[in-house]
Amino acid sequence: MDFTKYLPSPEMQADFEKYRNLSPEERIQFQEERAKRIKSGTPEELAAFKADTKKSLIAIRERLDEINTRIDLEDVANAISLSYIAKTYFGKSKAWLYQRLKGYHVNGKPAQFTDEERKRFIDALHDLSHRIEDTALKFS
Repeated sequence: MDFTKYLPSPEMQADFEKYRNLSPEERIQFQEERAKRIKSGTPEELAAFKADTKKSLIAIRERLDEINTRIDLEDVANAISLSYIAKTYFGKSKAWLYQRLKGYHVNGKPAQFTDEERKRFIDALHDLSHRIEDTALKFS
């Protein structure tokens, strides 16, 4: 897995590579030494570290949101036709939709929705839920 998105600076990447190969006892010492190194840095180094850390946290949050969306969708994916959603709401194939929902790699990078496509997918789910509710009311 490529961690550069989550570790935006070469220093973070090097620290991660070193950390992952340490024993639990060595990791504690490593963390203490790293904290001292960060605290003793110049104001510019500290600002750069904070900026890189913020980039990292944003990337992690985005990834978690993608994973949570997939988990949430699994609950209803067998009950709805993703092929129908792809064709009706996007004019695309089921494979296209799955690539985005599952984060499959396309042209060397994970496929994902654009902001507009994400909104359209949400709107499609809302539309289907209203149509199902209306149909259920007709049977009441």
